[in-house]
Amino acid sequence: MYRRKSILIVALLVITLFFFTLQYLQLLLPTPKNTIKFRSEIEDLIYQELQELDDKYNVPQRLVKVEEFLGNINNFTGFTKIELLSELWKEANFWPSAQFLTNISSTNIGTILNALKRTRIIKADLDNRGTQLKLLLTLLGGQQCIFKPKWYDKEKIIEGPVYAGKDRYGSEIVAFYLSVLLNKPLVPVSVERNISLKYDVLPVARMRLLNTSFEKEDKRVCIYGKCFYCKPADPICDNTHNMLTGALIFNIKKTFSNYRSPWQRTYKKGKNAIWQDDQNYCRSVKSKLNKKRILDLIDTAIFDFLIQNGDRHHYETLDDKVVWLDNGKGFGNPNVQHIDILAPLYQCCIIRESTWTSLQNLSGKNLVRYMKLMPNIENVLTEQHLKAMEERLFIIYATVQYCRKKKSGNKKISL
Repeated sequence: MYRRKSILIVALLVITLFFFTLQYLQLLLPTPKNTIKFRSEIEDLIYQELQELDDKYNVPQRLVKVEEFLGNINNFTGFTKIELLSELWKEANFWPSAQFLTNISSTNIGTILNALKRTRIIKADLDNRGTQLKLLLTLLGGQQCIFKPKWYDKEKIIEGPVYAGKDRYGSEIVAFYLSVLLNKPLVPVSVERNISLKYDVLPVARMRLLNTSFEKEDKRVCIYGKCFYCKPADPICDNTHNMLTGALIFNIKKTFSNYRSPWQRTYKKGKNAIWQDDQNYCRSVKSKLNKKRILDLIDTAIFDFLIQNGDRHHYETLDDKVVWLDNGKGFGNPNVQHIDILAPLYQCCIIRESTWTSLQNLSGKNLVRYMKLMPNIENVLTEQHLKAMEERLFIIYATVQYCRKKKSGNKKISL
């Protein structure tokens, strides 16, 4: 009995020593776990502010400009002549500038959206830009569009890191509507469209697209494309009714400049980027980028956080203005809020007055209420995702409050 008791005491001492040694090493070594602890401290402070938000963020207001947009997109005319289509495409290509990519006040925007959904495809090709399968379709009248196919049902929850999984076509469509709600229409017009690979695409396809197509035993047509992740074993296919759903995105005839994001991820498991470890990272960003560009990137981070797009490794500019292209990695998991997407905001602690006003205008459940008024939104967003967007909006409010306290109570956040 005495011997057993001695062995038990020794075992407990060894386990205790091992535990404290492990804890000590975790404090000393810059392991990924230690980094997660640092991020959690910031998140805890933001969530603490979330509990203390006052009632001013629950007062709904009318969004007059959004209501004007809704009126315009629901008021469209038909188009029977190619000349009329060409004029529509010409107008939409004239819009992009340093202020916006889409003129949401145009009385023709409803007709343009309707034309994107219904105009006949006259040419089809592969779009080699990016790492995932996309089609480059030319519509009657000469307008090129990008088609991102549907890979998942809207209820599908993507587990893993924020950039996990394939593009979600609905994310492109919601991104367009969200840019309208934020009064920052920096996203190309995007609509949901059903096409037939068999009847709409293959008859007008270029040879390099045809070379990646095949027919299944049940006569369904499939395409696997040419891209970094493209492979014959993982194609897109028509359904049993010879139809394929996806996002059709207006391909703007402008030249964009491309830059690496200062807040780019490493995309390597267990390896953090500098910004994920350095609490004062914004100092180095300010030494390299001007005030306007940093504010643009903070606007982008807020936009990306609302849709949960953590894959903005590069960004594009037009006339020195950051625009929001390639928004397909949003809405992966409504149960997880990746707060580190907001790093540009909580590290730099600056925000445009106009951005802050737009965000406050979405309070009082305006974000969800107006989003639900967008055409066919129920096809791409679940109630769970809408609720998560509302939660993210309040996290942004809390982050601004966190920054105010960090800046010794300054009420106005500016550079």
